[in-house]
Amino acid sequence: MHTHRVVSAALVIGFTLGVWCAGIAAENGKAQELNRALAEIGAVEQMIRQRAALAEDARRMLKQQAEELKAEIHQERRRTHVAAFQQALPVNRIDYNLRLVQRLLGYVDRLDDRIWSFRSAVQALDFHRRQIGDDLLILKTLNDADISGLMCQLASDLIGFKAQAEKPLLSAPSAGLRPLETIWADILQNK
Repeated sequence: MHTHRVVSAALVIGFTLGVWCAGIAAENGKAQELNRALAEIGAVEQMIRQRAALAEDARRMLKQQAEELKAEIHQERRRTHVAAFQQALPVNRIDYNLRLVQRLLGYVDRLDDRIWSFRSAVQALDFHRRQIGDDLLILKTLNDADISGLMCQLASDLIGFKAQAEKPLLSAPSAGLRPLETIWADILQNK
């Protein structure tokens, strides 16, 4: 009888230790998974920040080119004594420069959209980073946290953000270009 109790107690202790050790291993596995996710967030964030910096540089360059063309239009307007939009179009230099400014501003608008989307992606990654930090604290204090929903959402977001960062910064603006007459009015108002 005494042997039976010892064996039963050993089995209960063994089972308890096994469950406890399995729990610790599972929590360590979750912690490792969360730490890997943090590293991946860092890598994707760095890629997005680099692309955003490239987009901002390209935007500055295109804006500068547009300003130079606007200055040329002003010079040509003074030289030819053009006052109205309809008078400006027959002047080849003004017409050509207006069309170039239109195209450049279309690219700038596209870059503005990309820069905004990069900034949004960085904010979303920061949110995920904070969530993972919270889950790591929960794992340390309660030894229990369901991370499956977070990990699925993070995986989906990372795929989308990587794809977004890998796309070309610019595509040819085809629709949505500012009307030439609006650009002409802006130039006259020194905008």
